[in-house]
Amino acid sequence: MKFMYLCVAAIVVLIMGGAASGDRDLNQASGLPDLSGMTWVEGDCFLAVHDAKVSESGNPRVSLVYLPSDSKGIIWKPQTVEFPGEESNDLESAARIPGTNDILLVESGDSSNDSKYQRIFRARVKNDTVRIIDETPWPVPVYNVEASAVAAIGERHVFLYAERAQNQPHTELRWTMFEPETLIFGQFQSVKFMNPDPLAFNRPLVAMNLDSSGLIHIASAFDAEAAGLPDPDNGPFTSAVYCIGKLILENGRPKVTLFKKPKLEGFLQGFKVESVAIRESEEYGFQIFVGTDDENYGATMRLLAPPPGK
Repeated sequence: MKFMYLCVAAIVVLIMGGAASGDRDLNQASGLPDLSGMTWVEGDCFLAVHDAKVSESGNPRVSLVYLPSDSKGIIWKPQTVEFPGEESNDLESAARIPGTNDILLVESGDSSNDSKYQRIFRARVKNDTVRIIDETPWPVPVYNVEASAVAAIGERHVFLYAERAQNQPHTELRWTMFEPETLIFGQFQSVKFMNPDPLAFNRPLVAMNLDSSGLIHIASAFDAEAAGLPDPDNGPFTSAVYCIGKLILENGRPKVTLFKKPKLEGFLQGFKVESVAIRESEEYGFQIFVGTDDENYGATMRLLAPPPGK
């Protein structure tokens, strides 16, 4: 009798244990998609773009992202954006027009053989909503542009960009005068930017932003897929943020001058940074935020420690 009782008890335990393990509620740590491009808007609000391809019609293209106010983490609001023509394909950078809430949403041009997916959209953020108000084709042929920025020099504007140059020793940082209202670009100039650490990074330039003084802040990254590693969406990843030079006026024309050696502003082991956003405000002063695309690990944003002298 005792033996029968023990057998029944064991069966009950096994059944209950199986039910308990089978009924476990599993939750993903975060549903935040890649922050392939990001720029500060105002207050605690940032605009982010996501690298959804044209075949991924159900995936968000643009979101508003808000800094966390408690341990629940980052708040994000995906936007329903009406694109003129076809949906965006591989948005990889976002460039705010200084002094406004207008932001350029920039396709990377990864479809180099299909010019219809080489576009730059002008969006406006108002009342926590993003709306496209204009678009233009890329003024020059591009391939895998992951970094773009708009800077103000006096009353004029300058547009800057760089291709990520995967597995290459350098990329070209290019710039031109730019008219935001008409989306008209001038003649581009360029300077060669060398990979700041070829042993650490296989993507020399994956994000860029300029502060109000014209200093140029960029990110370099190591991508596991680019290195041919197995199971690359699980990493490893590595990134760093540098200040590499300054945009100046020379004889009335904009010019990028690079430092002899980039100044390291942050090293992020285990993260694949794809966006750099600068917040300059009376309340918080000068801050550098980064956004990541950590593939299977999701995405996040982080505030870097202030650079010396800031």
